[in-house]
Amino acid sequence: MTPGRSEYYVLILFEILFLLLAVQAVIIEDTTRFYGVLASMVLALFPVLAEWGLSVRLTPGVKTVIALALLLHVAGGINRWYWKFAPYYDKLAHVVAAMAVGMTILSLFLVFDTWKIRVSPGRIIAGMIIIVVVLGGLWEIGEYSIDLLVRSSYNNGVMDTIIDTIANLAGLLIAVLYAWWILKKVPEGGTPGYLIYPEQGLSPGA
Repeated sequence: MTPGRSEYYVLILFEILFLLLAVQAVIIEDTTRFYGVLASMVLALFPVLAEWGLSVRLTPGVKTVIALALLLHVAGGINRWYWKFAPYYDKLAHVVAAMAVGMTILSLFLVFDTWKIRVSPGRIIAGMIIIVVVLGGLWEIGEYSIDLLVRSSYNNGVMDTIIDTIANLAGLLIAVLYAWWILKKVPEGGTPGYLIYPEQGLSPGA
């Protein structure tokens, strides 16, 4: 079994887990999170749909990490793990989410390359860093704003924000190391889009 094909089986397992969480949300009458699970099921399949629609094969692990980030988020809400295992579960979710966002951005750059929108590996990694840091900051501002509006407890003060940021940076570091490792696999004379181009063996720049 090839690594690419085995990842599809992992996604099927994630979809089954999402279904079980949806049933659990119905049982506890949590309508909001029920719809959140359904949305996550669809979002987890977006990378597969992108592969089929764009005739590319995303680099290993991207689809799994995206699905895992979504699963951690909805499972944490439905099972109250965000509160039962506070603050550790939340920080784990931040690490995985930052990884998923970083690897998604990497995938977008690779797709752009197949469209002959060239970005050097160094700039790809710089773009990942900038975008993840900005999105992480916006997320924290969003949490704080929601707390002010509806008196919730998504943000628990300055220290919570600092630790969230550290968790985001840890996930970003993993994503950057992954990008550095995968981009080294581009053959001499090829461009980054080679990594997701169909398996004829030629880079898009050839």
